[in-house]
Amino acid sequence: MPVNHLFFRMAYTAATTSLAIRLINSWTLNLQAFALTRVRLEQFIICSYIIHEDESIGLDKFAQYMPIQRYKGMKVAMENNSLREHLKNFRDLDELKEDAIKAQQEFMPGFSCENDKFERSWTKLSLRSLAKKRDSLVPADPLMKHPLEREYLSVYKVACSIIHADCDSLSYNFIDFFQSPSGKPVLMPLPSLAFNVAACTAHYDIVQCYEVLNRVGIPPAREYHDLMKQWFNVRDKFKNKKA
Repeated sequence: MPVNHLFFRMAYTAATTSLAIRLINSWTLNLQAFALTRVRLEQFIICSYIIHEDESIGLDKFAQYMPIQRYKGMKVAMENNSLREHLKNFRDLDELKEDAIKAQQEFMPGFSCENDKFERSWTKLSLRSLAKKRDSLVPADPLMKHPLEREYLSVYKVACSIIHADCDSLSYNFIDFFQSPSGKPVLMPLPSLAFNVAACTAHYDIVQCYEVLNRVGIPPAREYHDLMKQWFNVRDKFKNKKA
């Protein structure tokens, strides 16, 4: 797959995820929108890290891992008898295995299925470590300097409660009773989540589009800096209202 096309696919996935977030957020499904914002942030972190990291460490490993991931996913699915009967008519597991072995040999020359194991992931770094490394690699461009590790520690970790359906996702941190127009109490997500979701998504979109355009050799227009300036103005107005 051509390198630029890979980044265009990342941008497409990012844009459509953001569209889904805005759509469900507009229907006051703020809790679900916040959960999807976690997905959006992970897309942003991975894409941004790959853009700024040395190609042999980031982009090459990311692309080389695709056949391994396909094979491992299919192999696990075929452990289920009913799934195996369905999947064997669509994909040849042996063929996927051959492709995975070739890819693994790029990671580990001399690899053999009998003596070795496939890589667990395309990188040994955790998502937080990817964000932290990305923050250390970005140039002194004011639009890119916003630290993604901070986003991970705040947005990502908080949204994990909703993704994993833990007890905190049912607490007053996320859901409370509010008075409806009829005067009856209604259980619903905190209204402030709607603004947080919209603000985070817009921020990730602006910076990721800017970085992708830079990476594929299309100089982004000044409008991205203007958009980010508007973003900060809206954020500050909201903070002042809350104060």
